[in-house]
Amino acid sequence: MKFIISFLSCLILLLSCKNPEKKAVDPVLVSMTKHADSLLLDPKINAVSIGIYKDGEKYSAHYGELDKGKGNPPTDKSIYEIASVSKTFTGILVANAVLEGKLSLEDDIRKYLKEDFKNFEHEQNPIKIKHLITHTSSMSKFLPESINALFSDFNEELPFKVYEIQKSYSKKDFFQDLHAIEIDTIPGEKYAYSNVDTELMAEILENVYKKSFNDLLKDYFQSNAAMQNTYIHLPTHKQKDLVNGYGMSGKIVPHEVFIYGADGGVKTTMPDLVNYLEFHLDTTHTTVQESHRVLYENGNRKMGYYLPIRHSEAYGTYYSMHGGAFGSQNWFFVLPKYNLGISIITNQSDLDTADKLMKTVKALIDDLK
Repeated sequence: MKFIISFLSCLILLLSCKNPEKKAVDPVLVSMTKHADSLLLDPKINAVSIGIYKDGEKYSAHYGELDKGKGNPPTDKSIYEIASVSKTFTGILVANAVLEGKLSLEDDIRKYLKEDFKNFEHEQNPIKIKHLITHTSSMSKFLPESINALFSDFNEELPFKVYEIQKSYSKKDFFQDLHAIEIDTIPGEKYAYSNVDTELMAEILENVYKKSFNDLLKDYFQSNAAMQNTYIHLPTHKQKDLVNGYGMSGKIVPHEVFIYGADGGVKTTMPDLVNYLEFHLDTTHTTVQESHRVLYENGNRKMGYYLPIRHSEAYGTYYSMHGGAFGSQNWFFVLPKYNLGISIITNQSDLDTADKLMKTVKALIDDLK
């Protein structure tokens, strides 16, 4: 069934183009379909959506079926959870706040918090804004701490166990747990990936702008990147478009719950993600320029505003981010050298799903660079 849907999706794409004769041999569409079909040979992956921005042209295509056996292919209206790719949105909002003079990278974060956190320093070295956005604050990976322990045994029941904790975890609980964090390293010295530092950054942005993080994100990206279907909290009429997510054993898993959603709560469509690719490839945009600036470097690791910055002989300097939720996986790639951006997402999540998607991304880059 999923191969028939894949073929029909491609056929519709070709027939709907303004210039069918030209688009029928469009190398981008040919590459997308070829590699999507290859990915769908995997028995665990039933659906994939791919978005590409290349030399001013935008493409989004969908393959397979969202729910096995139901014949329901993803579409441009399908809303996906993009997990940690959300952090790059938060980074853009912080970069914009810096340019607007709302905060400084060198500020002690306690300047923007309503409670007194004496523990947010080590040897009198405070956590600064730049430490939060480069994952060098020494914050915990998850709060409450009980979630960190669960990840030591990654199995099919993990999404349900984490959800049971998250669903009743409040902002009050979050701030109580923040007071218990022990910073055991001078901030800025060591990279340690953290969801907590991103959620705390959302609180700071809310306090600076006197506006909810959901509204900050929605308003900024609607105005600056034409992203009309990107949210933390979905409006009621959009909830029907949120796709089901499937875990490692093929069971439907719960959608994750967040305090703010800055670390992994963004939900969006593939056309919006293509617009986001275009946004990141606009080298004249001052906020984009700022967000791509190297703020932390140690060996091969370079970080901008929650954005990993990479370099290779083949790709030049490029930006890539992986997002993994319990029921979805995606990669977001921006390659300025080739004026190329790629977003790929599936509503299936297993320990090896990210590698499968990465293989597809690399094949697409090889075809299109």
